[in-house]
Amino acid sequence: MEDLNYLLKREQEELLRARIAHSPVVRMTHQRLAQGYAARICRHPHPYRSRRPDGSASFNPFPFNVEGGAA
Repeated sequence: MEDLNYLLKREQEELLRARIAHSPVVRMTHQRLAQGYAARICRHPHPYRSRRPDGSASFNPFPFNVEGGAA
């Protein structure tokens, strides 16, 4: 089983790298890596981002429907 904390950390690192990338090619590369980590997080046996029957999740990175969680 993969370490969930490692996957979460790596996803965030790649998202940050994509955000500050100076080249569109580099940005896309980091975005794809982040998407790969996100997919692995979703497949992880622990229900960190698993959807409940009502559509909510245990962890909602954007609780107020604003990117970054800022209201």
